[in-house]
Amino acid sequence: MIFGVLANATIVPLLVRFLYDPNSRKYRSYETRNLMHLKPDTELRILVCVHTPDNVPAMIYLLDHSCPTKESPNVVYVLHLIELRGRNSPVFIAHHNQETSTAASSFFENIIPFYEYEGNNLDSVTVNAFTTITPLKLMHDDICTMALDKQTSFIILPFHRKWSIDGSLEEENNMVKNLNCNILDQAPCSIGILIDRGRIQKLMKPSSSSSFSIGMLFLGGNDDREALTLAKRMARDPRVKLTVIHLIAYQDCKNVVYWDTVLDIEMLKDVKQNNGVLGNGCDIKYVEEVSNCGAQTIKLIRSIANGYDLMIIGRRYGVESILLTGLSEWSEFPDLGVVGDLFASMDLDSRVSVLVVQQQKCINVNRD
Repeated sequence: MIFGVLANATIVPLLVRFLYDPNSRKYRSYETRNLMHLKPDTELRILVCVHTPDNVPAMIYLLDHSCPTKESPNVVYVLHLIELRGRNSPVFIAHHNQETSTAASSFFENIIPFYEYEGNNLDSVTVNAFTTITPLKLMHDDICTMALDKQTSFIILPFHRKWSIDGSLEEENNMVKNLNCNILDQAPCSIGILIDRGRIQKLMKPSSSSSFSIGMLFLGGNDDREALTLAKRMARDPRVKLTVIHLIAYQDCKNVVYWDTVLDIEMLKDVKQNNGVLGNGCDIKYVEEVSNCGAQTIKLIRSIANGYDLMIIGRRYGVESILLTGLSEWSEFPDLGVVGDLFASMDLDSRVSVLVVQQQKCINVNRD
């Protein structure tokens, strides 16, 4: 009798805690909220998270080249994140375009540029801005709750490293790193982590060219298909020139076909068949590269990195591939996946900016 009571009081709670982690599933959705399954000519709801004014220009530049139109507008939710210090109570502020409140003016500098972006695209962009002042341990809850409530399909997060305009490393924020990892694990929709290494800042200068060169490195899988969907959407913008680089493992050339490969082939079909122009005047180039090991993949990445203003890649966390053999052991940033880690490495002599995409993790028997 006594042993039974002790078992119920100690062992059972431990087993429940081990087998069930509510925080990792609390925000997961049974509803599909990603870019791949977004219907054509419907609004794209995006949640943009910013910590400092340095995050803002690259975020707006990315949004501006996502090709919002009157038929397929962008609804942008901006969340300015501030760490709550001391014993004060959390604060949540909903901003307004014509806001003049003195109490909120210190928070508004990160918000004004987004309203200016909206003003330049009145028929195709709507901006809703908020500031949250909350403890670090609760910050991911605010982000995931807003994404769930606003039914967003995509969250954009800034990377935790900051580079100066000359390409040197300026700052590293582990708080942002931990926050991003929590969101990657719990978000109810797809996510993109934006690594700004200075190239976008250079493009924003008045003297820079109006064209925007994007490279999309496609290895295959859910995250890469999601990343390609975003790249295709951006390619609708006449200023954008997109190159899809399909990296194929040498063994995959020997008629070995898996279901995931079938999905990849279908996703790439229109790009391959219409190499050069993909409907609506999109400027898209398709290239195939073959690799048989991780070392060759590194060599390829180093050879192409400086050829683009932005690289879009899938996170592919935990996905095994001969293309990445041996690379995971040296990975410094699990939040970026192996390929994203290579682009964020100090060993890469490039200022190319990178968007690392993770497709939504749904609650179903196939994905969780």
